[in-house]
Amino acid sequence: MEINTYTLESITLCAFLLTQKDIKLIDIREDNFHHFSFILSNPERCEELRHQYLNNASAPARELFSKRDMLLGEIKNKSSRSSKGGKNHE
Repeated sequence: MEINTYTLESITLCAFLLTQKDIKLIDIREDNFHHFSFILSNPERCEELRHQYLNNASAPARELFSKRDMLLGEIKNKSSRSSKGGKNHE
């Protein structure tokens, strides 16, 4: 994990965090078992919001699902590149 990043595996929580303007997606990583991890900026804010999310925080549904769809698209792009022999890991 890079310094000043936040890593998580939940696409739903990641989508929620990305509804916040001060959090950005840095990367999506895939392990050898095809599990994905999401790397985000602003780890202190992510941790604070994670607690809020677990305690019934909400985000507008349209924005939440838009971010989730964006993440799914990024995963598909990474999978497509790796199946065509592209570089998938740094």
